[in-house]
This record gives sequence, structure tokens and C-alpha cells, in this order.
Amino acid sequence: MIDDRVRAEMIFYATTHDYSDAARYERFALDCKLDRKALEIGGVINNLSAHISSSGKPLAILETASATGLTAAGVTTQLARFGITHTYTSLDIEPNLLQYAKERGRGDVFVRGDFERLPFAADAFDIYIMMGAGGYRTDGMFYPEVHRVLRVGGYYVMPQIGPNPFANTSEIHTALQSGLSIVRADHYLIAQKSIVIVPSPTP
Repeated sequence: MIDDRVRAEMIFYATTHDYSDAARYERFALDCKLDRKALEIGGVINNLSAHISSSGKPLAILETASATGLTAAGVTTQLARFGITHTYTSLDIEPNLLQYAKERGRGDVFVRGDFERLPFAADAFDIYIMMGAGGYRTDGMFYPEVHRVLRVGGYYVMPQIGPNPFANTSEIHTALQSGLSIVRADHYLIAQKSIVIVPSPTP
């Protein structure tokens, strides 16, 4: 059951799209228990890391719409428990949120940018995390960009939150259209950039 204060904040963000007050957003996120969800996400990332061939390099993680860095904090805590080295890149369009996260050491690299026009090279990340922000994906380039920046064998992880935490058919279909393979679609949408096998030419 959502209390009236949390509901009012949900309405505020849905109608104003004003995330400039980072401390206010942090309070809202904590009221929504996103810090606990972040630890759960860290456990998921830990499990996925066993299936990623990193050649001894740190796991390269990207989170977009990273806000105040609660997810980064939770994931980093969990990976540290298991001795998994990583670099965590946080991208958000709102500079105040990025600054808030940076001042608290929630992540390693902080980039202001648009998740439909990612300022990163192709094949740059092993893990891509997105907590939601579906209503802000307007140009149809979100999943093509996910596919572009993931390395082959890398994973896209989108936790499902809210009263009906299951990935909807449209989300799954759009991910598939972009060349990703669906691994899981219940409380998490997890998709992989699969190895593409090019058939040998026939003699």
C-alpha cells in the first residue's frame, strides 16, 4: 500500500519531470525502498557475472537514469562482498543528481547524457542497468543503443518495480527487435547480446 506522501511525490515527478532537487528525490527513492532493491540487483549482477568472459578485466557496468546513485551503491556493495572488481559508469540527464551521487562516491565515472544517444563507443560494457524511465524513451533508439554499447555476451538488466512487477509484452518485443535475446522476463527483464554466428559460405 502506497502512503499519501509517496503517491504525491509520484504524481509530482510524473507531471513536472523536475528532478533538480537531488535531496528531495533521494528521500522519495528511500521511501520507495530503492536502496533495498539495489542490493537485490547487486545479487542478480553477481550471478550474471559468472557467465561473462571478462579475460581478467574488471566488469564494466553502465547504469542510465542513475539518479542519486542508490543502485550503484547497492550493486557495488554486493560485488565487493564476492570480490568482483568492476567499474561503474553512471549516466543521467540531470546534473544535480549526478553531482549528488559523485559527492557520495556512488560509482566511478559520471556522465551527463541522453540514454537514446549514448556518448560511449560500441561494445563498451558487460552489464547495462536501467531502473525504468520508460516514459522518457521517446525516439525509439533506446534498445538499439543498449545493443550497440553492450559487448557480445553482455546483459541488459531492467528491474521491474511497482504493483505489477512483470515485463510487458511491448517491452520484450522491442528488446527482441533490437537483436537482444530474452533471458528472463518476470521481476526482471534480462536480455543478452548473444553471439552472432555467421554461416560459412557454401562451396
